Amino acid sequence: MSILSRYVLREHVGPFFFGFGLITLVFVLNLVFRELGHVLSKGLPLGIILEFFALNLAWIVALAVPMAVLLACLMAFGRLSSDNEVTAFKASGVGLVRLSRPVVVTSAVLAAGLVVFNNTVLPEANHRLRLLASDISRKRPTVDLEPGVLYRGIPNFDVMVSRIHEREAWSRAYGVMIDDHSTDGVRKTIVADSADVQVDLRTGLLHLTLYHGEIHEVNLNELGSYRRLRFPRHRITLQVPGMVLVRHESDYRGDREKSAGMMLREIRENEALLREHQERLAERVWRTALRHLPWLGEEAPDSTSDKLRLFRRSLNDLGAVRAEYQRLLSEAQSEIAIIRTYQRTINSLRVEVHKKYSIPVACIVFALIGCPLGVMARRSDLAVSGGIGLFFFLFYWACLIGGEELADRGYIPAFWAMWTPNFVVGFAGLYLLFRTAREATFIPWDAWARSLRLKRRGEAES
Repeated sequence: MSILSRYVLREHVGPFFFGFGLITLVFVLNLVFRELGHVLSKGLPLGIILEFFALNLAWIVALAVPMAVLLACLMAFGRLSSDNEVTAFKASGVGLVRLSRPVVVTSAVLAAGLVVFNNTVLPEANHRLRLLASDISRKRPTVDLEPGVLYRGIPNFDVMVSRIHEREAWSRAYGVMIDDHSTDGVRKTIVADSADVQVDLRTGLLHLTLYHGEIHEVNLNELGSYRRLRFPRHRITLQVPGMVLVRHESDYRGDREKSAGMMLREIRENEALLREHQERLAERVWRTALRHLPWLGEEAPDSTSDKLRLFRRSLNDLGAVRAEYQRLLSEAQSEIAIIRTYQRTINSLRVEVHKKYSIPVACIVFALIGCPLGVMARRSDLAVSGGIGLFFFLFYWACLIGGEELADRGYIPAFWAMWTPNFVVGFAGLYLLFRTAREATFIPWDAWARSLRLKRRGEAES
């Protein structure tokens, strides 16, 4: 690597990591504001909370790297241009294309690494994140006892209190009533003046220490038997379901939890099933048509009398024919619904396959457009670079989302849906790069004004 290439790349290192950290921070803060309250309300340990946010970092990295490349190019070339270093390089015979070459090559290396990341790390992280989020959603935060409200969150036990005072590690409840119907045929009611309530989040056990109460027990099979027991202190331990986070495993993976190879195999399987249903429907329709319209399977008769004879033969049992065609219509509608489902699945998988490569390639196209834009801006501050970068990334991302929606519905091919933003931004970058290298204006206002004057002169002469 030449001294010039090392110098240009060194100018990009700081802005790249700064932009990457800033963009990652923005995504993480948005995630924290959206999810932290929900996660903390579940009473989860710190390790699970950190794992949840760490797994979200995978998709954040996949999006932040291309954005950081664009921001780094804008800031680095803006600094070189504002300090007239680009002018000095041009005076020495080094043009903008030569200055941009190491940046584009390095962005291609980043794109290749991001492709590997999207096919190995990202699917596994998304899979674990989905399972963890599902486990968190099933976990109960704690036992929520409200005064005067019957709590039914414990199997075979109903609890109600008249007053409750929350403490740091336990609570004191007053006017406690517990309805125990855990034993068949036996109804037990426990009342107490007060109780200490303590929840063990590690085991999911609810410990109740009751003071000054009574136990009333009735055997429903022998209504004549009744027991009452008074106690000064009585301890009950109940198992509350959902209090402990239970981690589950699953072999099922969504489209964003698979590598490109896994999705291509699934596409081939779905295409085989799709062809099977299409052939089955076509065969069913053709056999029914041949049975009631026999001339379809042979050469059409020439004479009018033979045609009428065949037509009368087909209408001998019009009722049976109508019923069979109604059944055929119902079967065809069912098969068509299945075929459309397979087609939508194939479209969605193709979109995800192309996305795993098109987003990494955005590193290259952002480098192509970032270098000339940085030179044109002649500013290295974050406000200008961030504004330009945000505009282009929003444009890119809007095209990507719109294309994905159209491709999922089958309006356009998945290839064009995912690669059109790269083509548009890439060609715009090449256009800007070569025009800026030739020190030409971005929009040829002078040429347009000259052609307009010539046009008006010609109209005046005519």
